[in-house]
Amino acid sequence: MTQEQEPPPTVPQAVGLALAAAFLWATSFVWIKQGLEEIPPITFASLRYLIGAVALAVYRLARPTRKVTITPSAGRTMTALGLLLYAVVPALLFLGLDLVEAVSFNFVFQAGIPLVLAFTAGTLLHEPTSRWEFVGVVVVVAGIYVFFPALPTGSEAAGLLLAAGAAVGIGVSNLLQRRLMRDGAVFSIDATLVPMAVGSIALLGVALIVEAFPPLTVRSLSLLLLLGIVNTAVAFTLWHRAMKTLNALHAGVIATTQLVEVALLAWLFLGEDLTIGRITGSVIVIGGIVIVHVSKAKAARGVGLDVPLVIEA
Repeated sequence: MTQEQEPPPTVPQAVGLALAAAFLWATSFVWIKQGLEEIPPITFASLRYLIGAVALAVYRLARPTRKVTITPSAGRTMTALGLLLYAVVPALLFLGLDLVEAVSFNFVFQAGIPLVLAFTAGTLLHEPTSRWEFVGVVVVVAGIYVFFPALPTGSEAAGLLLAAGAAVGIGVSNLLQRRLMRDGAVFSIDATLVPMAVGSIALLGVALIVEAFPPLTVRSLSLLLLLGIVNTAVAFTLWHRAMKTLNALHAGVIATTQLVEVALLAWLFLGEDLTIGRITGSVIVIGGIVIVHVSKAKAARGVGLDVPLVIEA
């Protein structure tokens, strides 16, 4: 049976698949923090996504599908998407996690994405920002204030600025992905595989120039394979399978579970604090993110476009 003939999963199955993918992406923050003890950040990021691209390529070749012709316009978009999502964003993410706690980094990262989506969709996709999106943005900002009662300084401030930059990159890349998927001419797996290969190869080239390649121990190699195969290739496959049934609203809401999951995982495995302020701020931000996604989903249905977002680490 080819990929095109596979029946979509039921709603409960799709929700389970999406939750599993989101959980794998949440565990990435723990594995990245541990791997950074042995591997320089840019090298680590490039190898993680290069391994993921190879795994996805093997999966793609093993599943016969109709031949897809990529137009020059789609090719340019995929190249830009790859350089942004799999080169610039990973560099910011891994460098930032090297400076700040996983909980704080993920909080700013996840909270920043809906802010970017709310204010840049009008520029790239000609979608006006609605009143409810502004309400959601205000709620998100309030949650950030509760989470950070004191203004971060020093290396923490630098790490959080990198998190904000990564959020901008994710937000813009999702808009590029929506533009790419509008005509339905590119398989979702190809829209991930090709940009991932382009971005990871470019980032590896940078890593080889600016960082010394480390000796890979059994531990560091295991973390690379885990992140590249399970947290990237497998997680994306689960996500794409789920999105055959779920829409962008479902995707956005399910992705917010990472705020809670990363906080719990970092507390359990990294010994990071789980304070009342952090919990309260996270809950408030989740509410704001849901408001933004609900408004976006209504607008997307109005123009016949409801492409799920990818919010991963």
